[in-house]
Amino acid sequence: MLIYIDKDTQTPIFEQIYTSLRQEILSGSLKFGDKLPATRKLAAELSVGRNTADKAYQQLVAEGYVTAIVGSGFTVNKIALEFSTPTQTDFRTHTDEPKTQSFSVRYDFAYGAIDNSIFPHKQWRKSINHALTVMESYSCINYPNRQGEPSLRQSISRYLQRSRGVSCNASQVIITCGHQHSMEIIANMFEHSSKRFAMEDPGYDGVRIVFQNHNYQLIPVPIEKDGVSIDSIQDLNTELLYLTPSHQFPTGVVLSIAKRHKLLQWAFTTNTYLIEDDYDSELRYDTNPIPALQSLDIHDRTIYTGTFSKSLSPSMRVAYLVLPHSLMDTYSRYYHRYNSQVSFLHQTALSNFISSGNYEKHINRLRTFYRKRQNALLAALDEVFGNTASISGEGAGMHILLTLKSSLSQDELIKRAEAIGIKVYPTVANYMNPIDCPCSQILLGFATIPPYKFKAILEELSHTWRSND
Repeated sequence: MLIYIDKDTQTPIFEQIYTSLRQEILSGSLKFGDKLPATRKLAAELSVGRNTADKAYQQLVAEGYVTAIVGSGFTVNKIALEFSTPTQTDFRTHTDEPKTQSFSVRYDFAYGAIDNSIFPHKQWRKSINHALTVMESYSCINYPNRQGEPSLRQSISRYLQRSRGVSCNASQVIITCGHQHSMEIIANMFEHSSKRFAMEDPGYDGVRIVFQNHNYQLIPVPIEKDGVSIDSIQDLNTELLYLTPSHQFPTGVVLSIAKRHKLLQWAFTTNTYLIEDDYDSELRYDTNPIPALQSLDIHDRTIYTGTFSKSLSPSMRVAYLVLPHSLMDTYSRYYHRYNSQVSFLHQTALSNFISSGNYEKHINRLRTFYRKRQNALLAALDEVFGNTASISGEGAGMHILLTLKSSLSQDELIKRAEAIGIKVYPTVANYMNPIDCPCSQILLGFATIPPYKFKAILEELSHTWRSND
């Protein structure tokens, strides 16, 4: 049994001890009848006060996980694990399908999940209280502004100008309830076009599904080592081209500056709109954040999209569009009678959180936090797999791609990992033609797994993948 204590986090130490022990019990690592270490011994091992260890144990007793027996210490109770609450929330990635899990998940490399310990609870609570005070001052409560609350749109436009170089004003910002909602809006706005939609291949299948459901003709554009292939778009006939230029999903490559200028000129010449998905651009570790494609666009051809799912919380469901001036009339015709789908409370709180400077402080903490976590994962991968695996996507974001020198397929790799309680994820759904997907490639999100565990987990994976390979 190994308990890791992070004294730099705001989570109380007793709670960290309690959570670790609870997870060990629910995963089956600590079984019925096992005895916990004496509080004095545990406190000495963790260099914490005995009262702290005892407080964690008492919480386990109160919730029925262990029993305190005078003279014998603390003993694990019998838990019906098949009906227990999962120790980690099942955050699905872009690519996995809903299904019933028949295995116990010990470690989950899910992409899109956020480590709750880094969420700015104290600062966010202040912003929520501010929003409640604002609401209390109103004589009546109305529907939110249809395009989004003016204060939030103003905060976002100013922040984007400072951090991403995006040229916009509040009137161009549309508040949405998630990235796919943003894509729904765009799909509806171009409903009466030729309905041809081009996107990176591989790319985010969640976007592809939206346009597929709107009966668009989908056109794949291959990805090269410096971004989308310019040669492949020269004769392209489409109104829309979707891109993730600052951290391509899922490969992680960056669209070069030369290609950015060529792409913008092509969009102007062909009357095409570029959809720039800047989903995790702020989380770059080896260099400063890459300037937005929209910041280089002098022809008003870029639809800029962003989300707070990666920087704050995926459960918050707040994203935004920055539309070119040339599309504002089209948006108004379609959506002038649609009510906002994001609550006034969250919009007002988020506006305060950004304008107070707390959002940028939080982003700086995130970069440090995830840089350390990614570095730990990369070091462990190099130590365990060495030259038997290649990595792409490092240097930014919250995931990497691991391609193994193995005869096992993605499905076989995933099934073997599941058999030992470890979840890793496929990339096949990101390819329009599944046959183009590398056979032994998997996606690893690293946001929620403590860095000290990476090496041991990867050693388990290496062993199970090499057995009878």
